[in-house]
Amino acid sequence: MVLTVIEPQPQFARVALTDYVPAGFEIDNPRLVSSGDTGTLDWIETAGSPDHTEFRDDHFTAAFERRKDDPTTYSVAYIVRAVSPGSYVLPQAVVEDMYRPDRFGRTETGAVEVAPAK
Repeated sequence: MVLTVIEPQPQFARVALTDYVPAGFEIDNPRLVSSGDTGTLDWIETAGSPDHTEFRDDHFTAAFERRKDDPTTYSVAYIVRAVSPGSYVLPQAVVEDMYRPDRFGRTETGAVEVAPAK
């Protein structure tokens, strides 16, 4: 999963980015398994460096401390794997300034289908 944030006008902020994982998927926590290591995703050109990350059963969270001279676009990635075939709702990802609730954004909801192995 790759999440990209675009700020029209960067400014100082403590930003939390939360992405809820659809049913049928699990996060590979890089602190527990090597398959969750995103170091091999060097093709991500706008990779940000989160100050904190959490890998939970149902969501991924990354916290950033942003400054006004930071790039307007930054990305964060984590590894998921499909564990159950089926059709699932893809929940919204949410990004918000932790201390200014008027600054936030979210993605659209979607749908994802996991086909059984053949």
